[in-house]
Amino acid sequence: MLIDDSSTNNILYESILEDEGYRVFVFDDAQKALNQLENIHPDLIMLDLMMPGMDGFDFLDQKKKITNIASVPVVMVTARTDKESEKKAFDMGVKEYLFKPAGITEVTQLVRKILQ
Repeated sequence: MLIDDSSTNNILYESILEDEGYRVFVFDDAQKALNQLENIHPDLIMLDLMMPGMDGFDFLDQKKKITNIASVPVVMVTARTDKESEKKAFDMGVKEYLFKPAGITEVTQLVRKILQ
């Protein structure tokens, strides 16, 4: 599952992941993605931090309340490079914290590593 309010980022990362053989569900709104979590049951969530409405931190907070989804690994992909945001993300359970723009090799290697 890919959640980012930027259509450019969604197109880029969806293309990268599909080229690697992954099925990607793309959402430009965190609340819509949250509403579909139980129906889709993803193996991995790539999540933007800064989004209108529900941001990445709010999404993480709500995700942990869905018992059969709580353990799904999350990779935060964001332009926020401050240490406070990074620490908060890890404290909230993200597996990795990538800075935008993340490269093709970086994304594919990370996803492969997490899903092994």
